[in-house]
Amino acid sequence: MRFGVYGCRHGHINDFIKEMLELGHEFLGIYETEPDIAKGLASKYNVPLFADGMELLKLKPDILGTSAVNNRKIDVIELCNKEGIHIMVDKPIITSRKACERLEAIINEGRIQIGMMLTERFNSPIYGLWKMIQEGKLGEIVSFTIMKPHKLLEKTRAPWHFSKEENGGIAIDLLIHDVDLLRWFTGSEVASCHGYIKKTGYPQYDTFYDSVNVLIKMENGVVANLEADWWMPDSYFTYGDGRIFCVGTKGRAEIRTTGDGETKGKPYGLWIRDKEGYERCEEVSVPITLTQDFINRIEGKGKAIISNHDVLMSSRAIIEIDESLEKIISI
Repeated sequence: MRFGVYGCRHGHINDFIKEMLELGHEFLGIYETEPDIAKGLASKYNVPLFADGMELLKLKPDILGTSAVNNRKIDVIELCNKEGIHIMVDKPIITSRKACERLEAIINEGRIQIGMMLTERFNSPIYGLWKMIQEGKLGEIVSFTIMKPHKLLEKTRAPWHFSKEENGGIAIDLLIHDVDLLRWFTGSEVASCHGYIKKTGYPQYDTFYDSVNVLIKMENGVVANLEADWWMPDSYFTYGDGRIFCVGTKGRAEIRTTGDGETKGKPYGLWIRDKEGYERCEEVSVPITLTQDFINRIEGKGKAIISNHDVLMSSRAIIEIDESLEKIISI
């Protein structure tokens, strides 16, 4: 297939490009009017950098990827739907209820496949935890705690990152992964939530909040506590320190996705069943990449790990959660 990138404001899109090339697809070029990131990627892959989006569309791509400014991604999706082009979008895909309604209309039309870079589902120990849950090894699932501290790296962030309107804010930007995982792990939808979003620093950015804590009840009764913040020290060796704790009636598991100093950030899992001490989770091979899963969807091959329905429901859930948050300002 022939693919391009339409909007390139975050480096996450490089993962999509790499996976597409590894699968043997043809890279046509990148469209972006602010070429700070796009210029380096175009040079790296030796493809054209277009200042006019129509120049890229004239090449008739089958798929576009986008990491446009978050609140502009829905415009790119609508363009792709009009042109009949499938699209892979960096997270988050939408930032408001109105955008969610526009996304739902496109998905209901059923003309194109829409992917979102929900990369956590394809992380080996996380996939292993999902498989363990499906096989009943932890018994009935009681609860989850998911932690996601991140470095802010303020000096290298583009201004739009600090705008609630453009970025969506910390809950939409960071917790989208965790809400999606909750739906995947439990096979259930979010029933209710209560949480707080807090502004502890950065008074120069009026709408930027730096931490979020949410308590969620799923429709099947599983309870989850989610937390994320932008307070990971800049000096740390990786971008954050992701942890997932799962409690079941027959055991409990801890997944360390990034940032563990003892393993130099290599992800791994620990679990306890009916014996003393921790056991290291067996290495589980993820059977497919995020991009191949998306290609299979387009080609109608097998059951997808992520579907259009997942993209819509996870996005809708995080919008509703964000709308419910109580604000705390302590500066």
